[in-house]
Amino acid sequence: MKKYGLPIMIMVIIVLLFLLVDWISSIRVGSYNVEEANRNIMIDLEPKNVPLNREGKSQPDTESNRIVYLTFDDGPSPVSNDILDTLKTFDAKATFFMLDPAMRVNPDVVKRTVMEGHAVGLHGVTHDKNKFYQSELAALSEMKTAQETLLRITGVTTHLIRTPYGSVPYLTESFRDVLNHNGFRLWDWNVDSSDWNLMEDEYVQQVISQIEELDKYGITPIILMHDQDGTAHHLSTLLAYLKEHGYKTGVIDEHMESYSFNCYDRCYPVDEE
Repeated sequence: MKKYGLPIMIMVIIVLLFLLVDWISSIRVGSYNVEEANRNIMIDLEPKNVPLNREGKSQPDTESNRIVYLTFDDGPSPVSNDILDTLKTFDAKATFFMLDPAMRVNPDVVKRTVMEGHAVGLHGVTHDKNKFYQSELAALSEMKTAQETLLRITGVTTHLIRTPYGSVPYLTESFRDVLNHNGFRLWDWNVDSSDWNLMEDEYVQQVISQIEELDKYGITPIILMHDQDGTAHHLSTLLAYLKEHGYKTGVIDEHMESYSFNCYDRCYPVDEE
């Protein structure tokens, strides 16, 4: 027994060493997988587009060419003129996602928006989640109605859309398929100003904080704002910050790859809420 004791002990030690190395490797792999998953989540949250010019060619987002997309929902309204005046002062451009009834009431504002070189998109008709998301046909009908109204007022046809309250959680895959099949380009945002909920100029700092966070990852900001008095009143403060930090404003167009929220497991029919 003593004759085989030492070799057996050596073999046991070798086996234990192999097991230990394998265990350490599994820990490292597990850590990598967690980090990789987190990285993939961040990538998925990034805008899938890069800034494009009118010919559809990419423009690198460098320090001297930093692009930001200003977007305004729920207009037009008389306040839109104040927004347009401020944009003109700063030689800035924006994209306006417009509601059909508001376009009918304020056709001159719609015309001015187009004439001054801003982009126009569609925001539907009712802005009522229970009506818009009632069915795929209801959503499509609202966008087509708004599209026809814009065409009648300006002669411009757009396929840019933003659905009420954004595409999550009510815009399920079947809705997305129908809208995409009909040529519409869905746009959400990655900077939420919360201007509808914050007091006066608080939304400006909210936007700046998010822009600075996105800048760490080289992500192009797409800012959600609303056509309302408080937003218009403090817009110059935001535009002054953007100018000071080397940002140029761009308009969203149909040559760009659209950016929208991914459903993952978050989307569901509105009647299941």
